[in-house]
Amino acid sequence: MKPGLYPLLGPPASGKTTLAREWALEVLNRRGRVYWVGLPHQRAYVYRLFGGEEAVLGLEFMSFQALYYRVLAEVGRLGPLLPGAGRVALVGEALRSLYGEGVAPGEARLFARAIAELKRYGLSPFALPKEGEAGRLRRVYLAYERLKGKALDYDDFRHRAGRVPLRLFPRPDLVVVDGFREVGPLDLRFLKRLAQEVPVLLTLELLPEDLKPWRVLSSRPVRKQVLALANPVEESRYLLRALKRALVPREMGGEGLDPWEVLVVAPEERIGGLLLLKDEYGLPLFDGRERALADTEEGERVLALLNPYPTGRDLLVLGFSRLGRKALRLGLAGEEALEALAEREGLGEEWRAFQELRTPGPDVLAWAEGALEHLGVSLKEPFLSRLRLALRADRGNPLAWWRSLLLDESLSPEPNRGVSLLPPLRAMGVRARRAYVLEWVAGRYSLKEGEDYFLLEELRERGLLKGLVRRLRGLDPLFREEVSTRGEEVFLLYPEAGPSGLHLPLERGDRPEALPPASRLEALPHNSFAPPLPSGQEPPPHLEVLRRFRECPFRAYVERFGLKVRDGALGWHLLPAELERLLAHPEVGLWLEAHRAHWEGMRFWFSLPGKPPLRLDGVRREGNVVHLYRLLPQDGEPDLDPQKRWTEWYALGVLVNRKDVAEVRLWIWPWMGRPSLQYRQSSDKELPKAVGEVRKRAREAYQLWRQGAFPPKPGPYCHTCGLEDLCRKEEL
Repeated sequence: MKPGLYPLLGPPASGKTTLAREWALEVLNRRGRVYWVGLPHQRAYVYRLFGGEEAVLGLEFMSFQALYYRVLAEVGRLGPLLPGAGRVALVGEALRSLYGEGVAPGEARLFARAIAELKRYGLSPFALPKEGEAGRLRRVYLAYERLKGKALDYDDFRHRAGRVPLRLFPRPDLVVVDGFREVGPLDLRFLKRLAQEVPVLLTLELLPEDLKPWRVLSSRPVRKQVLALANPVEESRYLLRALKRALVPREMGGEGLDPWEVLVVAPEERIGGLLLLKDEYGLPLFDGRERALADTEEGERVLALLNPYPTGRDLLVLGFSRLGRKALRLGLAGEEALEALAEREGLGEEWRAFQELRTPGPDVLAWAEGALEHLGVSLKEPFLSRLRLALRADRGNPLAWWRSLLLDESLSPEPNRGVSLLPPLRAMGVRARRAYVLEWVAGRYSLKEGEDYFLLEELRERGLLKGLVRRLRGLDPLFREEVSTRGEEVFLLYPEAGPSGLHLPLERGDRPEALPPASRLEALPHNSFAPPLPSGQEPPPHLEVLRRFRECPFRAYVERFGLKVRDGALGWHLLPAELERLLAHPEVGLWLEAHRAHWEGMRFWFSLPGKPPLRLDGVRREGNVVHLYRLLPQDGEPDLDPQKRWTEWYALGVLVNRKDVAEVRLWIWPWMGRPSLQYRQSSDKELPKAVGEVRKRAREAYQLWRQGAFPPKPGPYCHTCGLEDLCRKEEL
């Protein structure tokens, strides 16, 4: 095999990796050495691909970065490494030196990504224009390079490896570059240099314009089946049953597949829920998401220490269990709320110990080392090194930076330990005998292409920036094709609807046949607990309870508490008991004095006898004129529509028929606002339609109430219900 670059072009699932494996086996069988260059998460897959049949010697998997390290190490040109978190920290320091304090980690990360892209394409700061946001990027880029000094970031290794002599030892007989959709210009330039000495097989789905393919492969057929499920819950349960059947041995009625022969591609936010169910179904599921330093057990304790808005869970993680349990039960967060809770419950000593632990002293590094010791962190150096970087970025506020850098610091991928649950990007370059893809709906599997903040599309076509790739290239169809070909046999599952409504599937499918139970809970007789519905013969406490009963009997039964709290008349609920204190208030007092004619002589929260009683917000009488007030919270919207409020209309109809009442006036009065007259009804005038409508609905609701049953009645009002789905708890 002669030295040279052999570009192999083909769509997903066209056999590129299979052909590369055949080339590699041919070299390995001759006792040659093969370098297999791929993405870091492909390592276990590649070794399993070669070691599935027989042992092989001479194969070495590495990333592009590891290859560059080796090239530089052989010629003695290595330098101190600046990791990804270090790049963000140095960019933060550069921003602070240029624009002053107040630089946030997110802003530094935005600049760091832009600088990384420019360096990946071999562009210096001087390729950027001097004006606009691109000019800001130019200045930050220059400052970053100055602060970096002799340290090397990942792209510096790429640059330097392209210029030093190639003295690889041990020398490979073949280099395979596989698993990439495309390669950048600097990587391609290095491979061309390397191809002058050894054969290099490069597999791609998109070929650079100046490179001609050595061979073009066409797509191979993949067995696909699209399955439609009713909702995400049914989709998840069906997937777990299908996995159980696939892994069960044949003699027990299953398919006998090895866990390493099956993988699941799912949106990242769905993977955690599937992992929670693995014990119920007895499945060897493996979390294939990228892990950060903060995701480790020790990292979670450090994040709990650094949380700017501590929660009850943070207190529990740090060992403050008494205060933590109370805060968690009440759903409290933030220092002020937790401090008030500690004072109320007599746990001030525990709160002070927590504050002492999380408050840094004058020597931040010494405090951090002591805190890590207290938290039981065995390997302190990874955390302390990120703190040193945070101090460089912002010495005045290093804790926010420390927390951000811990969240960003990714760990090396772990070897697979079962059925992999992979987010879409981690599934690239990996295939299995069978693959399941969840949520095969529009918008879910997308690269989310968008214009760059600093360098818009038109800038990428000018001058020295022509080498930059465009951001809007319409690669989503290719990406979806990659996702849907991750196995020799692929099952594409999608929910027909979710909490947000109906879903639009990428491909229409059929309802699958029901699978047998796959867990103990499913196999046991399904006699779910159904608590008896509430019942009773007590009369309704007031008319508004009847109105809510007409909407949902269950909610009306459970919510039978004070009208003032239920109707949310904040401010008014202090009257009349707190009248003197309110009059002394500098703002409320002036407002009350301005409207003294309305509230003076008013009876607040007055009950008018009847079946049921009428609980009125406010009633005031002037001779034979009765004023009814609907009291609202500040900026509250009027709610006298008969669909929303019955009391005032019903009372108007009752009062106007009394001999001592000549007129009834109906007012709306929001807190800190003006009273507004809504309706005037004299005794000699025909009653409005709203009164008759309310009376009819009240009679119907009262007849139903007397039956004594209070079942739940779902409807749009469920979105405003505060019972937290109590009526459906028996279904969980």
